[in-house]
Amino acid sequence: MISILGAIIATLITVPYIVFFLVNKSIYKLTKKKSKAFKAGIDSTTFFLFFTIERMTVEIWGQSYYEILLLLFLSGCLLFTYVIWKYEFDLSIGKILRLNWRLQFLILTIGYFSLMSYGIVSRILDI
Repeated sequence: MISILGAIIATLITVPYIVFFLVNKSIYKLTKKKSKAFKAGIDSTTFFLFFTIERMTVEIWGQSYYEILLLLFLSGCLLFTYVIWKYEFDLSIGKILRLNWRLQFLILTIGYFSLMSYGIVSRILDI
């Protein structure tokens, strides 16, 4: 049972967009709201993308760059804090974290496909 659960989690970390489609379809069937389902899919996929990017860097270069991912997350929080503080009077931590989480989805998606492409090309050229 534990090995099956481990295999499922490993698959979800390896291909995080499976999580997006599963959550998106599930939430849509429950609520019949496309935007709510899409946002829930993005939010859940971002969590898996952090682990995926970290594992991909270990596989490609042999070391983890998790600190860079954390700095990227914190710099996004600082950026949104400054922008919201500058243009709005209400500083809401929830709003800052939600905007940053969605920004991280975009950045990590670009990183995921870039690292996947780089890894495939580097493995082909090594042969």
